[in-house]
Amino acid sequence: MADDRGVANPLFIKPLVYQLPYSGAVREGIDYASEARVFDIYYPRNNEGLAPVAVLVTGYPDPGFEALSGMKQMQIQGNKDWARLLAANGIAAVIYNNVEPVADALAVIDYLKTESAQLQIDPERVALWSCSGNVPNAINVLNEAASLRCAVLLYGFMLDAPDSKLIAQASANFHFVNPNRGMQDFPENTPILIIGAGKDEFPGLNESIDAFEAEAIARNSPVSVVRYPEGVHGFDILDDSQRSIEMIKLCVGFLRLRLNVY
Repeated sequence: MADDRGVANPLFIKPLVYQLPYSGAVREGIDYASEARVFDIYYPRNNEGLAPVAVLVTGYPDPGFEALSGMKQMQIQGNKDWARLLAANGIAAVIYNNVEPVADALAVIDYLKTESAQLQIDPERVALWSCSGNVPNAINVLNEAASLRCAVLLYGFMLDAPDSKLIAQASANFHFVNPNRGMQDFPENTPILIIGAGKDEFPGLNESIDAFEAEAIARNSPVSVVRYPEGVHGFDILDDSQRSIEMIKLCVGFLRLRLNVY
């Protein structure tokens, strides 16, 4: 999450703890709405036909994020490494900047689908990846964008349970967007994998995952929650243990399965 520790925050500058060799093509600086709104797309090395694609959804406005951290979100090392890892596993990956996180996330999805042929991606195989304070915006995208195949959500704030303002308060404290109204905005039918970090230090975050899982069970929705008891917030960046690597591989495997990458 963005805070006042600046660019020295290890969550922004440390590499992903699990990586694979990647030598695919990267198209940079593609305008999706205006010159101030661009994305980079990382392609699988052997990209024959139309590739499935995962969008790394962010929930912070770049101008504010840069003012706090000294860098744009597309410069976060972990984001770039996740994009490379997914591409190394046969899934094109998109990282992007934004001015207005809610509208711009939807604009990226719309652009990818509208321009899918020239981008060489499959508009019917689009997934989301998101983490931490970015997750509420990803949940909104799941509700608002049509025909998304699946989503992976890591150690993120979810939706406010009835009579709870936990997510709304966290949004105010940590400056991420929260476009949701609570459980009434539950994404009903999209397969979702959630990884919860048992040692997460953010108050209420894991409780929000518990409430989301209970809602999924009540709705018979295709949500899988995996709890990593020893995991810390940002374990994919901060903890190079074998268990952290297993969690990363689980995320990649889920996306490959749901996107029909064999």
